[in-house]
Amino acid sequence: MILISKSVGKTFEDNWKKSVPEDILIYRPPDAAQSFNQTSALRFSQKSPCDFFMFNGEYLFCIELKTVAGNSISFERDKNDKGVIHCYQIDSLKKLSKYKNVISGLVIDFRKTENTYFVNIKDWDRLIGDINKKSFNESDLIKFRSLIYINKKKLKVNYRYDVDNFIKNAISEANRRD
Repeated sequence: MILISKSVGKTFEDNWKKSVPEDILIYRPPDAAQSFNQTSALRFSQKSPCDFFMFNGEYLFCIELKTVAGNSISFERDKNDKGVIHCYQIDSLKKLSKYKNVISGLVIDFRKTENTYFVNIKDWDRLIGDINKKSFNESDLIKFRSLIYINKKKLKVNYRYDVDNFIKNAISEANRRD
């Protein structure tokens, strides 16, 4: 029997999904075919707009999850760059955020410090505009101040995230914007 280890990113996604309260709808769009075999040989490939859609009966949350081992996370300023956060992901989140009662953004988990944050996509351009590099670190995010800290609890191996509190904080922040 061959065991295939799960990537750290997939484990993060599983932990997030298991943290969502039962009264919240959560849906993960299927991955594009090329992401399974890491090839670009496919001529056309649909890219998922985000990792998860969550719906609490009033708000739709469009969430892209990112986890990093080190102190920083890279991003693409344009389609020619290479980064962990891709241009198409930012573009998709921005498009989705234009609708009423839609909150979209990135949940970024810094494994080294065990801190997790939500960055609303409506703040993305201001965040990267303040940074003269192609990555940002946790300190950059904290200085930015326009983010939501997400509490989590370590189990034996995995984590449970306080998604319920995150949702309340994100809605509160969205209402302040309006």
